[in-house]
Order: sequence, then C-alpha cells, then structure tokens
Amino acid sequence: MNNETDQVNPVWAISIAALLVAVIAIAIAGVAIARAGDSGDSGASGGMAMGSMSGGSMEHMSPLPIGGIKRAPSSQGGTLLKPTVQSGVAVYRLDARPVWWTIFGGQRVSAYAYNGIVPGPQIRVKNGQRVRIEFKNNLPEPTTVHWHGIGVPNSQDGVPGVTQKNIEPGKSYTYEFTAKPAGDPNGGGTFMYHTHTDEDRQMPMGLYGTLIIDPPSGAKHYSVDKTLVFSEWSSDPSTGRSRGVMQMEGMFPNFFTINGKSFPDTAPVNVQPGKKVLFRLVNAGQFAHPIHLHGTSFRVIAKDGHAVPKAAIERRDTLTLESGERADIEFTEPPGKWILHCHIGHHLTNDGDGPGGLLMIVNSK
Repeated sequence: MNNETDQVNPVWAISIAALLVAVIAIAIAGVAIARAGDSGDSGASGGMAMGSMSGGSMEHMSPLPIGGIKRAPSSQGGTLLKPTVQSGVAVYRLDARPVWWTIFGGQRVSAYAYNGIVPGPQIRVKNGQRVRIEFKNNLPEPTTVHWHGIGVPNSQDGVPGVTQKNIEPGKSYTYEFTAKPAGDPNGGGTFMYHTHTDEDRQMPMGLYGTLIIDPPSGAKHYSVDKTLVFSEWSSDPSTGRSRGVMQMEGMFPNFFTINGKSFPDTAPVNVQPGKKVLFRLVNAGQFAHPIHLHGTSFRVIAKDGHAVPKAAIERRDTLTLESGERADIEFTEPPGKWILHCHIGHHLTNDGDGPGGLLMIVNSK
C-alpha cells in the first residue's frame, strides 16, 4: 500500500503544479488586457488597435467638418448640366461644396458635392465637342477633378503632384479638352468625373458625376435612357456626420445609394412593356456590387464606355461592377412591378434595417 502511495503522489504533484501555472498565466493575461484598455490600445470589435494607427489614418477616420455647411440646393442628383457656348466651345461651370444631403426620409448625411448635388450634374456631349469646365473649389480642403476614361491631354488629367497642383480652397482651375474616349477616339459611351485628391475620403462623400459622350453617328434611341450611379456612405445616423469609406473598422459603409438616394426613396423608373430600355450602370463607390434585374435578362452592350463587339455580347441577369467600372445594359421588360438591386444583402439595408439601400422599382405598364 505504501508503495502505491509513493507512486501516485508524484502524479498529483505534477497536476497541481500545471494547474497553478495555468491560473498564473490567466491572471497575467487579464492584467495585460486591462492595461491595454486603460491606455487606449484596444480597438473596437474586430478592429485594428487604435494605438497602432498613424496620424494619417486617424485623420481619414475623422468625420467631415460641418462648419458653414448648408442645405443642398436640390433634392435630386445627376441632373443634366447645360453649357453656354463660346466660339464653338461648350462651357460648363462646376464647383465643389459641402452640403447636407438627404438620402431617404429624414436621414441626411454631410457631403462634398459638385454643384451641391449627389451625384454631381451629368455632362452630355457629342464626340469631338470642345469642352471647357470652369471649376471653383468651395471646400475647406484642396481637391482636383479627374476625367475618368476620357482622352484628355496629360495636363488636364487632374492628378495632384503629377499633372497639376491641388486646387486650394477658394481657388479656381479651368479644364479644357475635346470630348473623346481614351484609346477610342471615334467612340462614345458612359464615363465619370471625380476627385483625385484623398479619394478614399472625398469620393465617398459625394464627389463624383457622369459624363456621357455620344458617338459621332449619334446616340441610339431608346424608350428610356437612364443612368444609375451606385455608391456607399459611412455616416452616424444620429448626427449625419460622414467619414471615409474603407475596409477597416469604423469605416465600413452603413448606407448605400443609387443616384444619391436609398430605398425607399430611390426614384422608380417607368418603362413600357416590350420597348427597349438602356440602363447606364456606374459604380462610383469603393465596394463591388453585383447588380441583378428581376423579370427579364439583359444584354451587356458596352463596358467602361466602349461598345462590346456583337459576337461578344453576353446575356445576363446579374452583373458585378467593381469600383470605377461602368456597363450599359439593354433589355425589354414584361408587364409588372419589378426590382433592380444589389445582390449583397447588407447593401440592401439602411444602417442595418431593410429593405433599403441599393434597391429600386422598375414599373413596366
């Protein structure tokens, strides 16, 4: 019996020692976590530790300043901007300014907007038209304008530190070029303009618009020719204060808009059954959006402003647009009340509540 006791005692001693080591380790870990919390090093749920962020990251996470911000001059974005004509040149006046922009119901967000609307006004010209844009920066920070996919001279490309200096607050700059698609001078299609200064911050705040170049032969006629611009916002729903949209904690989007509005305030599109419709899909946001149309399929006739060869035209019912991509889709819709929407469920919510976000009605009657 004494021999059995002598054999068991060492085992118990080892077990007790291991248990004590585990308890001590847990206590040390708890102290470390508490100290990290006290020093502000622990991030929000699942996020990056705040103490590890650089000054630039913190600046980009801060909301837009709202001093002097005013109500938007209109509730509708993307309206056609009419030029004046001077010696054959189409002259457009464009500015960037801070506004309160309403995305649905009483929900407003602080925005940076071209001519005070989101998206900025649409510019539409024929291939070969000489264009002059007289731009004024009414923002509290520098900015520029980039002509996305358009064949502009290098000096007019709008990249600060490369082709031009930043346009400082209160200053003006004139862009001038002949309207032609980049790399396809005889073509026409759907293009964009947007800020190229702090794009991760300024562009999600609303600094984007569309520029349509009709081909030399003229635009094809459709019963409906509609531009739909998709984007996202990261905004405090209680205050409306907006910040940059990025794939990092605190900057994920919580609102999603088509032409500056979230469902149920996205404008319905009325079409006639059996009549050809053209939707110009534009992703001005920072996230990919698989766009799905109910009731019918569609033909993808142009990508990024360039016509798709007839032999390569695809018939789809869902098309994913990456950031900066555009697609022209052609279809006829049967009678009924149908929807077009992003197929990512989170993008169909307004701050987590659905239905909302990237969803709109297509009325065929």
